[in-house]
Amino acid sequence: MTASTAPQSPAWLDTLRARLTPAARETATDGRVYALLAAISVAIAALTLLYPSTPTYDPWAWIVWGREIINFDLTTTDGPSWKPLTVIFTTIFAPFGSIAPDLWLVVGRAGAVMAIIMSFRLAWRLTGGSIPARAIAGVIAAMALIISSQFVRNMTLGNSEGLLVAFTLWGIERHLDGKYRQAFVLGFLAALLRPEIWPFLGVYGLWLLLIDRDKRTLWTVVVCGVLIPVLWLLPEWWGSGNFWRAADRAQRPNPNSPAFADFPFWQVIKNTWPLMLTPVKAAAAFALAVAAWNWFRRRRDLAVIAVFVLAALWICEIALMTQAGFSGNPRYIILGTTLVAVVGGVGFGRAVQIAGDVVGRLGGERRSSALVLGTGVLACAVLLTATYHWAGPRFRSFGKLDTALRYQAQLRIDLEKSLERVGGGEYFAACGHVVTGTYQVPMVAWYVKRHTKDVGLEVLPGPGSVVSSRSTRAAGWKPEPWTIPGYSKLVEQRSTHLHSTCPAKPGSDAARAAG
Repeated sequence: MTASTAPQSPAWLDTLRARLTPAARETATDGRVYALLAAISVAIAALTLLYPSTPTYDPWAWIVWGREIINFDLTTTDGPSWKPLTVIFTTIFAPFGSIAPDLWLVVGRAGAVMAIIMSFRLAWRLTGGSIPARAIAGVIAAMALIISSQFVRNMTLGNSEGLLVAFTLWGIERHLDGKYRQAFVLGFLAALLRPEIWPFLGVYGLWLLLIDRDKRTLWTVVVCGVLIPVLWLLPEWWGSGNFWRAADRAQRPNPNSPAFADFPFWQVIKNTWPLMLTPVKAAAAFALAVAAWNWFRRRRDLAVIAVFVLAALWICEIALMTQAGFSGNPRYIILGTTLVAVVGGVGFGRAVQIAGDVVGRLGGERRSSALVLGTGVLACAVLLTATYHWAGPRFRSFGKLDTALRYQAQLRIDLEKSLERVGGGEYFAACGHVVTGTYQVPMVAWYVKRHTKDVGLEVLPGPGSVVSSRSTRAAGWKPEPWTIPGYSKLVEQRSTHLHSTCPAKPGSDAARAAG
């Protein structure tokens, strides 16, 4: 086929291709900036290990699975839903032994730090205008993320939503830079953390193939499209014999899930509304109105509208899945509330910009720059002060959060010390069946080197060992092995007691104390 007879693209498509890329790429952020931001995020996350730290339930299971993969003994029949990207990391960390949990915490927390940085950057970028306007937008967006949706608690305990938010915001920024393949790859990484990303990534992939004829683009989309089901489904088939085990597990929500409400979809929306500060929601509505006006008049600010639409679609998707029987956990909403926070930050920034522009016009040409700057700084101070009524209680709640997080870390510390005193986790588990409380199963499985399915919840007669603990300061001791004949207490720590039908290892601290 000659060039003259080759099928021609529609004129509108050629126009779209011509408009999309060149201008954006001329002002695109240097990729080294992101490498630097990622390095800073990892460094900050590593420093947080100076604070008493522990993963929570899901991350402990991923850490156990990483160890099982390097031992070619993966078992996923029990535990949370599978997440490919998290287990890729924990598999890499597994050979490092006892520090593997802390290495995962660095990655999970680095994702959270990067998410905060990217929310600041995206709000700064979308706002435009003066530096005070951009600064207030970025600060509001970042602060709104930090104090919304239990972000700090979830990220401190090693959940993966920080990475999800970071990859998504980073992808949006690379799209604005005209780096569409990079944006797609970042979306692919997000899709290895939550399946709700798949529809968005699929639409973006089709759009990318439409506007970019480069063979590298075709290969990128095809390879990522194949890897998503491979990485989500094949490990589950290996570990449980069921391709859909993760989906089945996600449809067994906790008792307090909105899935059990009369109308789960609406319950998720109701639960989401208070997660965002009232001033941020109002500012987001203002930013959306201004962006819509700018779009209809001058074809500007489409990105602001798109970010808000993405937030609404994400929240509605989570609500629809909850209506279909999935858990609807509040932390799944974090990506949606973050996008709203970014648009809210833009609203605050636009208010500062408008105030500065009005005063600048009144002040005359010679004094305009100084007046705009001064007005912008004053408006920043006023807006930050005005939001304290809503934000203050959330910042003050960090004291209680600190107490709760330290206690969770104490559970891990006490378990480690207790097992050392009886001769080690493997010796303790060798007595027979191992039992612990509901929320401690994967942590105990890690320390006694068992599959999570081999750590039970019910104390049975016969040879066995029990890790009894209080999951919170106010909770009672669970399980209760003293109700079953044959069990004796080997070790007593503040939050954790060890009971067994077998004695402590000869020569161990507990054995010497008993002797």
